[in-house]
Amino acid sequence: MANSRKIITPVFRASFVHVITPRRNEQSGKDEYSIKMIFDKDADLADMKALIKEAIAEKWGTNVPQGLKLPLKDGNSGNIEKYPEDKDKYIANAKTTLTQPGVVDRRLQPIIDPKEIYSGCYMRASITAYAYDKNGGRGVSFGLQNLIKWDDGEPLSTRATAEADFAAFKSDDNALEDDILG
Repeated sequence: MANSRKIITPVFRASFVHVITPRRNEQSGKDEYSIKMIFDKDADLADMKALIKEAIAEKWGTNVPQGLKLPLKDGNSGNIEKYPEDKDKYIANAKTTLTQPGVVDRRLQPIIDPKEIYSGCYMRASITAYAYDKNGGRGVSFGLQNLIKWDDGEPLSTRATAEADFAAFKSDDNALEDDILG
């Protein structure tokens, strides 16, 4: 059973954004809406930590099993060569399979264009927490409820733009026309 208490996260940098169009989870076979949240080290994560503790207490009481997987992690413990944006940050994932999260801008207008929500933008989320004990895995996950886009940011992508790839081939259409027509 999911903890029914919902909190609003501090501002985070979004990554692996699947909140407008779901992504198939190959392990479960279900479509999921999900997001990776990257928090500054000085962010106030007290409410998120309390939510985790509440989910643990609700599921196991005082008999807490060892080795629980927790949703809030030190970004330095991951693959920071592959994900340099995680360095010196806290990270967490949130997901839902139940229904698409609402996504709004700061004027509370719905965002439906997937290009508006991208890896690198800044957001806040409303989340819940739930404990699980399935197939030998035990832990706590964050349930994604809704999101607000807080601000734009530098996209988190190593992919070059088309303009950068083809800059050496830039031509002036008039020069081509002059060459053809003489």
